[in-house]
Amino acid sequence: MTLGIAAILRGVADAPLVLDEADAERLADAARAAGGSVAVLDSPMDKATILLGFADGLAFPAWWGRNWDALEELLVAPAAGPGLDVVVWRNPGHLAAADAGVWATVYAILVGAIANRRAAGSLPFVVIFTGLQPGDAPVEDSLSESQHPGPAHVDRLPSRIRQLGRVHHVALIVRDIDESLVFWRDMLGLPVDAVMHMEHDRSTIAFLPVGESKVELVMPTDDTTGVARFLANKGEGFHHVCFEVDDLAETLTRLSMDGIELIDSAPRKGGEGPVAFLHPKSCHGVLVELIEAPGGPAWTSLGF
Repeated sequence: MTLGIAAILRGVADAPLVLDEADAERLADAARAAGGSVAVLDSPMDKATILLGFADGLAFPAWWGRNWDALEELLVAPAAGPGLDVVVWRNPGHLAAADAGVWATVYAILVGAIANRRAAGSLPFVVIFTGLQPGDAPVEDSLSESQHPGPAHVDRLPSRIRQLGRVHHVALIVRDIDESLVFWRDMLGLPVDAVMHMEHDRSTIAFLPVGESKVELVMPTDDTTGVARFLANKGEGFHHVCFEVDDLAETLTRLSMDGIELIDSAPRKGGEGPVAFLHPKSCHGVLVELIEAPGGPAWTSLGF
């Protein structure tokens, strides 16, 4: 997941982000889960409090200088090497209104660190502002005057993360693969692409191409599995829909940040590539599967 969240943030973190508190917390939690460091500055009003917040949250070394120059140096080139560093600054408008000089200094340091990390191609340095109010003119002016005008928002994510590809397949639960093929293959004329025994999932599956998508038949081979319980409770029929995505790990990270409940938090091996499932609770009662398009990063990491 580290590469997934880092790639997402690298795609949007060319200026401070302006988010509500809930989105900021989700993004910070995802960064922590990926091994990143998070500093939370809760309405600081003076230089000493600001410096302490950065030092505690980003684990600055004991020898650091506790001044603006030292802060700038450690944000651009952390002592432990560039990592994924996130700063959540609550209510920055309070400081901007009370002490314009301190605000201008620290804002320039933050923007410079973002640009320098980006230029170096290292893991991103991300600054998130929360709690901005319509009257926070000094903060808004700073954002508009940055090298990249205006606050960056999560809807600026790369399209490969936000958009789904084709419907890869629609899955149907069946009691007997061979009996089902009499209908789908022999009567409807769909070709059989493959029949596979999935030991991990304790099922047998068959794929039948139709247009750019496929029909998947799923037969449980173990009565204790979720698929077997589905069959026992609901009978044969529709089970899930699967969409193709370019980068599965990045997509899962983004969906998790959006509050989608994941069944699989990372790609795993499926019959036709790396896959992961989203919980029906977050998908209006529909079980949704995602599969990575051929050649994506998870194909190599999972040994396809």
